[in-house]
Amino acid sequence: MAEIFIRKQKIRPGKAERLREWMARMDEEAEADSQGVQDIWSAESLHTISLFIEHAADGDYFVWYLEADSMDQLIDARRASTHPLHDVEDAMMEDVLENPNESGDFEPLLHGVSPNRPNDFDVHQYVEES
Repeated sequence: MAEIFIRKQKIRPGKAERLREWMARMDEEAEADSQGVQDIWSAESLHTISLFIEHAADGDYFVWYLEADSMDQLIDARRASTHPLHDVEDAMMEDVLENPNESGDFEPLLHGVSPNRPNDFDVHQYVEES
């Protein structure tokens, strides 16, 4: 069964809109090199990535949900990557997050996957393009 990973990071005050702009840029980069993205996902053993902004009383948070065969493999492949999309991701994190290295501490309780889940590569962007 795949491993899951949740990451929650505080967004700098006033930077939520900038995060949306970065996400639109990352989507453009991914669309320009969809084969490269598929290669990244394969190297990382990544199945699912979902990104959210949580709006809380004490500010906004960037929340990641990842599902991969192996988080160790994902981390090793990410560290070894020279793909330009990862440069954009690093710049985004440095620009909008209070602490890009913060990850939170989440205890998984349940993870279910449908055996009828589609196997094709598909990305749905929820950020409106400027």
